[in-house]
Amino acid sequence: MSKIIAIANQKGGVGKSSTSINLAASLAILEKKTLLIDGDPQANTTSSFPVADDEVCTFTIDLFNYHKNTITPFETETPNLSLIPTSIDLVKLEIQGKNYFGTHHELKHTLADLKNDYNYIIIDCGPSLNFITTSFLAVADSILIPVQCEYYALNGLNRLFSAFKTIKQNYNRNLDIEGVLITMYDKRLAFSNVIIQEIKSHFRTMVFKTVIERNVKISEAQSHRKAVIDFDASSRGAINYLSLATEIIENNKTDEMNNDSLGKSLHKILEDTTKEKDLTTIFEKLPINKDKNSANYFSENYEKLIGLSKKDIITIFTDSYNDVYSDVWVFRIRERTSFFKKNYLYIHFYNQRVDRYELTVFKKRE
Repeated sequence: MSKIIAIANQKGGVGKSSTSINLAASLAILEKKTLLIDGDPQANTTSSFPVADDEVCTFTIDLFNYHKNTITPFETETPNLSLIPTSIDLVKLEIQGKNYFGTHHELKHTLADLKNDYNYIIIDCGPSLNFITTSFLAVADSILIPVQCEYYALNGLNRLFSAFKTIKQNYNRNLDIEGVLITMYDKRLAFSNVIIQEIKSHFRTMVFKTVIERNVKISEAQSHRKAVIDFDASSRGAINYLSLATEIIENNKTDEMNNDSLGKSLHKILEDTTKEKDLTTIFEKLPINKDKNSANYFSENYEKLIGLSKKDIITIFTDSYNDVYSDVWVFRIRERTSFFKKNYLYIHFYNQRVDRYELTVFKKRE
């Protein structure tokens, strides 16, 4: 069995490249011959491997110019793992689109040849539904969707599912959804479990059991141009991605026997994309008590703000007049107290996220 899995989400910063690199390496460690393709002109995946600028190997753009038996991947230090790196030339393909080498049918023939040599082909797609990404989706067997465990996790996913529906109906009837992967989970943040439940309520059995936790070793590994399992096999990041690889292997065994894809309610998801302007409902379900009569009123549970980004804070407290570059913001809170009292909330940020808060009540002189 050979399978092409495209990892895609038009939202940036959700862990597409990290997932592509570490899932591919984990599959390889589990003795599955794996090819990793960098389909993003930003080349984050390529930069995580020691590929020289003048490397003698096949680059991603070459996949769109079909010549039988001419593909020479870069062989990584990880056993069973090969790489098709990308270069700045891939931007030319995006600019010229179909006029460059023809159409995505060239790519289809190339990957059809490569499938004979690998158990899994993992494609790291770019953070936009452009010509390159849609071309890879038109030839992939399935799409894996990383979803970051944060406020706007589902924001804009309806566009991705609409594109999926169009491609499946018109170009690739065999395209399936491998699963939705929750990434960057931080159990220390109170809202994380709420977000996970919201994601599961939308996607049900499409959600992988494996959750990728925030782990500094993942970033450190990429800075050392290694997969996390090669950098620190005992780290939480390595364990998470090894679990994901195992789950995918087992799920695909089940699919072969049952002709079913993880029990996914795909038709329901596609139906939802036509009904809702946006799938995001997480914000209203966060456990923060907010007065319906005032956009700035909070009675308690300020600790729920810990870990949120500046963008999240602006959304909660409406327009902000604070300096976006400042690490301390202040808001006047309209509490139901005496007219002669003014309540202020000071929010302290660290690395662009809420680190702590202070409440201060100023009394007006009588």
